[in-house]
Amino acid sequence: MALRSIIYLTIITLFANYTIADQQKILTHGDGGFGVIKKALSKAKIIPQVLDDFTPKCFVVPSYSTGKRELPVALGNHFKTSTTKSRPSLRLYCPEMSQTEGLTIALTDPDAPSRDDPKWSEMCHWISVVPVPEPLSYWDFSIDEDAFGEELMEYKPPGPPAKTGYHRYVFVLLEGDNTNLTAPSDRQHWGTDKKRHGVRDWANREGLKVIGANYFVEKNKKQ
Repeated sequence: MALRSIIYLTIITLFANYTIADQQKILTHGDGGFGVIKKALSKAKIIPQVLDDFTPKCFVVPSYSTGKRELPVALGNHFKTSTTKSRPSLRLYCPEMSQTEGLTIALTDPDAPSRDDPKWSEMCHWISVVPVPEPLSYWDFSIDEDAFGEELMEYKPPGPPAKTGYHRYVFVLLEGDNTNLTAPSDRQHWGTDKKRHGVRDWANREGLKVIGANYFVEKNKKQ
């Protein structure tokens, strides 16, 4: 139990946008800390623009490598386009899970081509099956950037156009049978042909349930 608490503290600390006082609130929160994450997603309007309200089961921490160090995605921190050219590694901590039908990670941009004019939104940047190691004594594990399972949509690096401000890039962890998933027919609108539609529609179609999310922001240096 002590080891699990240490792991929990480590992952929470990765959410660098929050102060020590905020982190202490997370640790004493009755819902296991997930409420603070939902609050951040709501503040950024990811709930309800991208996702319906959901019950989190996992902490989702993608990290991008600079070659010298790993930079974790931390609920709205800023990244440079040069840092996100390759797909990230992924760390998951799911304290109450004991088994799963399957896990899938997705990355979507709800601000394409801009937040003020999201006519291409959402843009699908990545869909990959998450390999779950077995056996697991507790649900804390990492996947290196080169160790993911089947990619339904190859990782497309974020590339916000010039003069379009910050884009939110949202990682969504989905649970459900992923042995026979069908990829979206197009990246734009996730193949729905509907403005501001995307990962939510695709997940519903494939019978997948949202159990975690995280996001970062990025902009073109020409503004």
